[in-house]
Amino acid sequence: MAAERLFFSTEKKPPSGIIGGKGSRRRYRERWHSLASLKAPRRFWARERSQDWWERIVLTTWDNDQWVECFRMDRETFMELVCVLRGRIERQHTNMREPVSVEQRVAVTIWVLATGSCYRVAGDQFGLGASTVATIVLEVCEAMEVELLSKTVCLGSEIGKIMDGFSSLGFPHCIGAIDGTHIPICAPGGSPEQYGNRKNFSSMLLQGTVDHTGRFVDVEIGWSGKNHDAFVFRNSCLCAAMDSGSFVPGNPTLHLNGVSVPPIIISDGAYPMRPWLMKPYGKLARTPREHNFDRRLSRARNQVEKSFGRLKGRWQTLLYRLKAREENVATIITACVILHNICEAREQRYLGNLKDPSPVMLQEDGLESLDGNKTLLEGGKLVRDALAEFMDSQNTD
Repeated sequence: MAAERLFFSTEKKPPSGIIGGKGSRRRYRERWHSLASLKAPRRFWARERSQDWWERIVLTTWDNDQWVECFRMDRETFMELVCVLRGRIERQHTNMREPVSVEQRVAVTIWVLATGSCYRVAGDQFGLGASTVATIVLEVCEAMEVELLSKTVCLGSEIGKIMDGFSSLGFPHCIGAIDGTHIPICAPGGSPEQYGNRKNFSSMLLQGTVDHTGRFVDVEIGWSGKNHDAFVFRNSCLCAAMDSGSFVPGNPTLHLNGVSVPPIIISDGAYPMRPWLMKPYGKLARTPREHNFDRRLSRARNQVEKSFGRLKGRWQTLLYRLKAREENVATIITACVILHNICEAREQRYLGNLKDPSPVMLQEDGLESLDGNKTLLEGGKLVRDALAEFMDSQNTD
């Protein structure tokens, strides 16, 4: 009773006439309980999202030209990609809600990678929340890396076809052209200085080797922009595999005037000389033979620069600072490379009206590019001289 008296003593007395006895007090309490049970009007409403654009327009009315313009590939190629990824990204139906379809998951991921749109804008386009888009993009990119990287980014079995392709460009016995480019990223909070490059922005390095068509046969992704391309090259899996002769099946060797010439990769002057890595004579060129060698190498090596241009032109998220966790950036870049190779292999049209960026190519640095291994350096010079003599003996330039 003391507690009850304390409770009632702190409240204002009701107006006269409302509470006149036990029955009136009971009615008073019932009235307040009924008022408390009423639902307050909602002040904030969930934002309505519509998936009509994707479900009723894109899927049902678009022709292949529209698909290529927005998704960089035709409908057939897109659906084949969906089939490959379905087992990894499909979600089960629940009583709570319908899952986002596999087709829509792949589509919103490709849209983000192709346009560089932020997750909020992509979500508005597809009728999804920004956080949902962020989750989907990472999951689809991870699925592509697991399912498709080893199948699409590889040398393949047609080594002779690649060598013939480079020969038609003027450089014999070549299986690839190598170079690197900076991919802008948001600097990690813990160590932003580790990713700052000589261009004064934070980046992650992409080292790529392409065949005569511009298809990537090897990539090295994950090194910070602070590192020099020669350092990345020396520590790459490609360098180790080529040094051991295991990268090219059978490692076919060409013999020129007593010099054994292994399968060749060509580069610019920033890379260290190897018996299998040819770079131009550059400022050391003195004779017509050496100048001819440099012209041919430059013509063939142009494939990698054009390939980087198409890569960034199609997948324009690589042009802007990737807003992803440090550990996820490489996965997103890898997914773009995989999609590039799919488009190249399926001969998807590269639209000229897309932004055609000039890739931030790595600069030559003579001091850093010097290789401390004199044996490799001298072996590379012997192979280069033998190739220069062989090219000079050919009737066509």
